[in-house]
Amino acid sequence: MKSRIQTLISAISENMYEREHIIALSLLAGVAGANTFLYGAPGTAKSLISRRIATAFEVNAYFEYLMNRFSTPEEIFGPVSIKALKQDQYIRKTEHYLPRADFAFLDEIWKASPAILNTLLTLVNEKTFKNGEAVQQVPLKVLISASNEIPEPNQGLDALYDRFILRLQVQPIAQASNFHALLQAKPSAVNIKVERDLKISAQELLQWREQMYQVQLSDTVLKVFDEIKQRLQFSYDDHQVYVSDRRWQRVAYLVKAAAFLNDRDEVLLTDLYLLKHCLWNQVEDQDFVHQVVNQSIEQIGLDSDLNLTGLIEQKEKLEQDILNSVYYTDDVYESYLINDIEYLRAVTNLDHHYQDKVLYLELNKMGTKKDFFAVDASGQEVRGIVCNFNGSRLCTLKGGYYGLEEVVTPYIKYTKGTLRTTITAQRKYDLLQQVLSLKTALADASNTLQMRIAEYEPQVDSVFVHGHEIEQFKQQLNAKQQTYALHIQDTLRLEQLCRD
Repeated sequence: MKSRIQTLISAISENMYEREHIIALSLLAGVAGANTFLYGAPGTAKSLISRRIATAFEVNAYFEYLMNRFSTPEEIFGPVSIKALKQDQYIRKTEHYLPRADFAFLDEIWKASPAILNTLLTLVNEKTFKNGEAVQQVPLKVLISASNEIPEPNQGLDALYDRFILRLQVQPIAQASNFHALLQAKPSAVNIKVERDLKISAQELLQWREQMYQVQLSDTVLKVFDEIKQRLQFSYDDHQVYVSDRRWQRVAYLVKAAAFLNDRDEVLLTDLYLLKHCLWNQVEDQDFVHQVVNQSIEQIGLDSDLNLTGLIEQKEKLEQDILNSVYYTDDVYESYLINDIEYLRAVTNLDHHYQDKVLYLELNKMGTKKDFFAVDASGQEVRGIVCNFNGSRLCTLKGGYYGLEEVVTPYIKYTKGTLRTTITAQRKYDLLQQVLSLKTALADASNTLQMRIAEYEPQVDSVFVHGHEIEQFKQQLNAKQQTYALHIQDTLRLEQLCRD
């Protein structure tokens, strides 16, 4: 299946410079029965893309029309039967018009009159056309529309616009080599010959569309859908993108179709890059939607059930416990109890009257900005010197015989980072067991992720996803593996601390 679809895309993309991916996505939408909207400036081959897509299918009746504000319903749905009118019946002759087509291309769709667009909404949504008193079933299987404009919100076109699931922006040719080739080439053929065994028959199309429902959405894929939906609903910098429930359902079916045509029975995370082309409404939404899709796929990843975040939090807490138990995590000052008040010792050399004089500074004053007097060993205040910590741990002394100023540091018994001597063997053993347990949990999670990657990577290539997006996904997997490895390495360091 995948090989056939690749060959088919290559065949109908012949001489279509920088259009192969758009053609691939449009073909996917056609197979899935998802209506496609091509947005781009005039002359970007939107009409040609549609005609090329039609050659991939077994088409009994093709309908194409360039709409404008003067277009009439007769030009789209067929002229009124004069014979029927004579019999007092209002019936259209729909042969060779949209109600009888199984493949249709409507160019400049938003320029049509409300009368046409309202009828079109029912036809697209219900695949029926009310012709006089009869309701006529419409055989339409593939619908592509195009325009160089996008309907503004709240203009009465939201319902119809919502039916176009795949929305592709067709840009002018960007690469110089392709542009030069275009300049020297003949005009691209509208109809190209596609081998019969490549064409998608009507019977195949019906069978495939039924089989696509059997493709599974894994729990991981559903989590990504949930994440994208939540992010789009959340207003970010006044940017909010509305996606209807109907649209979500059709988008899910589209990614199932992508998996099916890639010979898979399950949707992979890489298939969800297709959502970038389905969830935007206005041009300014595109960057936001692309960012949301990319970040959601990366955030959920293949290890969403392995709780890496929880393991990291556990490691950081355990590391803090170990450091607090093994090392002094702050300077420890030597304190003295004088008259039931705790003091810190410092030595001053403010002037020759206070040469090497020991002062005792009240511990409760540290970190404040209040002036106070130090005391001597007997608890008597040394009133010749005014002390102030100035909100810090360094104390400023002012005064003495000459009114000088000096900054002193209280005596530190254990500096920050000094190895503790009071930790018990039992405490070290308990911490070590916690580290070993955490290391095992990280290693098990890492091994599980590695096995999933080994199973996933051979399948991730897709006919419908850009190569750079596949490569981006693989890089994310490698980065996640490295994250696990780094945290496992961290546990080895913590293990050594507990063993020393």
